[in-house]
Amino acid sequence: MRRTEMFVKLMALVMSIVITVPVYGAPPTGVPPSHPTPGHQPVPPLATGTTLTISGSGTAYKIGNKNITQSATISLSAKVVKSNPGRGMLNFTGGTLTLNSGEASSNTYTVVSGHGIITYHSDKMILHLVVKDSAGNTFHLILFGVHAKASSTSAFNVDFRMPQSKLAHLWFLSFPSASVTP
Repeated sequence: MRRTEMFVKLMALVMSIVITVPVYGAPPTGVPPSHPTPGHQPVPPLATGTTLTISGSGTAYKIGNKNITQSATISLSAKVVKSNPGRGMLNFTGGTLTLNSGEASSNTYTVVSGHGIITYHSDKMILHLVVKDSAGNTFHLILFGVHAKASSTSAFNVDFRMPQSKLAHLWFLSFPSASVTP
């Protein structure tokens, strides 16, 4: 009986050593920090304060009857007001949307205000603008685009796609390969 008790106590001691030694005796593995050191922060592709010009030509499709189309051009000016490694925020300072461009009966909408977000990892650009026609009526212009890698130093392209891109309640818009120039 005494031998059995001694054996059980010895086994309990061995098991407790086996369980605790690998945990406490393991050397540090050098886990990388969750945030890079201040000198090694990733740089956002678009610097705060950068002025962007977005221009392109495409097609407008009548909402309710996509068989009715018009040529369309955009020319927008924006400023990067905030930027981090994940996204940039834009404020629009001016611009125009022209439908039936080059025709005598063209309609030009002037940008009153607007803002947008450009994401760097998912390469998306979402713009919300308020535009005004020649009669003073206001409309919402929404542009949803997929862009090439953004840059503060060189031009890149963005494809504004329909039906997400639209002059609300009037036209779906498509601007393939619009140019964004810093």
